[in-house]
Amino acid sequence: MGKFAEIYLWFVIVMAALAALPRLFLTRRLAELQQAKLMKKASIARTRKMSLFFLLGTVVFGVLYFLFWRQEVWLEVAIVFSVLSTAEFFLQARFPTLDSLIFQNRLLGILYLGLSIGSYVLLKRT
Repeated sequence: MGKFAEIYLWFVIVMAALAALPRLFLTRRLAELQQAKLMKKASIARTRKMSLFFLLGTVVFGVLYFLFWRQEVWLEVAIVFSVLSTAEFFLQARFPTLDSLIFQNRLLGILYLGLSIGSYVLLKRT
């Protein structure tokens, strides 16, 4: 694994952990803040556009991975990280109710924490 791959994995470890902690420990408060932000019509439209942008980027990145860089494991982590981010934007725009946002935060918090731990294990194995 190259130096860039190690740096990227450390980036994912830190960023995924930082994304997971408030979603798991401040679930309701974060959902209330998200809901207040999503109440603005422009915010929902922007969130939908961002989810489409991330989805397009993930698809392009995934195709490039399977065509050229199949042996690079850290790129798989990048794709998973992108899919989680895309799912977060999409779900927030699609289901902006408080109960739904609380559930999304808990689910995504667990997934982000799992990604962080999995990236650390992957980094230590190579």
